[in-house]
Amino acid sequence: MSKLNIDQKTIKLLLTDKHSDFLIPDYQRPYAWGEDECATLWDDLFTFAFPNDDCDAFKSTSDEYFLGPIVTFKNDAGQLEIIDGQQRLTTIMLLLRAFYDKFANMKDKQSIKVRDSIAGCVWKTDEFDDPDMDALKIDSEVASDSDKDEFLDILRHGAVGPMAHSAYSRNYAFFSKRMAEMTSEWPSYIALFAARILNNVILLPIEAESQDTALRIFSTLNDRGLPLADADIFKSQFYKRFSIEGRKDEFVTRWKALEETANLIFKPTSGTPLDELFTRYMYYRRAKKGIRDTTTKSLRDFYSDSSYEILREDATLDDLESLLVFWKRVDAQEGFSERVARRLFVLNYAPNGMWLIC
Repeated sequence: MSKLNIDQKTIKLLLTDKHSDFLIPDYQRPYAWGEDECATLWDDLFTFAFPNDDCDAFKSTSDEYFLGPIVTFKNDAGQLEIIDGQQRLTTIMLLLRAFYDKFANMKDKQSIKVRDSIAGCVWKTDEFDDPDMDALKIDSEVASDSDKDEFLDILRHGAVGPMAHSAYSRNYAFFSKRMAEMTSEWPSYIALFAARILNNVILLPIEAESQDTALRIFSTLNDRGLPLADADIFKSQFYKRFSIEGRKDEFVTRWKALEETANLIFKPTSGTPLDELFTRYMYYRRAKKGIRDTTTKSLRDFYSDSSYEILREDATLDDLESLLVFWKRVDAQEGFSERVARRLFVLNYAPNGMWLIC
């Protein structure tokens, strides 16, 4: 039986732990939270910290706000590789860094103390608990995220440059603006707000003994309602196989190309463009087997059959790339006779994708 380390922790306890060294791996999705999600988080945290706008109604010894799980495993470099919880942890780091910057010029005892606590969450510390400003508690290697350096730069320097354009920058600016407004209206509340977030907001770190176990937990959690595209589950299966074969970099490059092209071609009404590609490939596989039954398994059920057997086949990624090239040609109406192009145009507006099995 696989071993799991599960122990709910406050944000402060989790991030100030000497062993907390998080990595957002290259197979993860880019950061996707926008201002709406950040506004919801801010409002929820404020309501939690100041019930009915009453500072004294909060019970510091018992009140807790559960933010969600963080699923990790320790990789060969000793880092905690994040399998699930990347979006919320990234956002928390941006929020804490904005608080740290806000307290920079405050001289009251509470603000200084909270700022010191935040420093231990953002940066690694020495044996005297002094932060090493060159060593962040989190790193990102997301291959398809061209803005990840902007995220790390914000954490290091606490500033958004004039050319900054990423979701990281927008969300950091959003939190900074909300803090400025709060300080203007309730100047004595800002340090309390940060302290209550640090000490009473709860995360559930789940550390698996291996990547395989972490991925299974990841799939199980998201099958139970947490938002995750089917293609992300499939990506983790591909990634695992290519990593075992020593071809991780090759996979990351090929997957990024698939993702970028699918985003240009497919505009599905539900799911992601890559989900759409996997749907069309599912119908292709069904057609090859002669399956014409109109009752179709869900995308995840279809691919998870026999422990993701289809995704473990050597030819599957090649097939997906070839299928995407075909649909790119269809989208551009390239290389088809006028008669075929007209039919493809009509079929693209069919009410469902079942024609793909014909």
